[in-house]
Amino acid sequence: MRAIFLIVIGILLVGAGITGLVHPQWVGSEKKVEVQFGAKQYEVATRRVTDIPMPFSGSIIVMGSCCTALGLILRARARKA
Repeated sequence: MRAIFLIVIGILLVGAGITGLVHPQWVGSEKKVEVQFGAKQYEVATRRVTDIPMPFSGSIIVMGSCCTALGLILRARARKA
């Protein structure tokens, strides 16, 4: 059971790392605020942009690969016993 958990977590981490490499910027939700200056009314939209560094994505892929490999090793040892 623990081996399957490690394999699934490893695959999810590898997927997250690849996603971080493919899409290095993440755009958050947009917030709209209406502002009034004198007689004119303006609508101001703000959004949050987050940069995902390449070394972070690479380390997530390495951690996911290690988790997957460890899970496969544990699963192979459990079958032998």
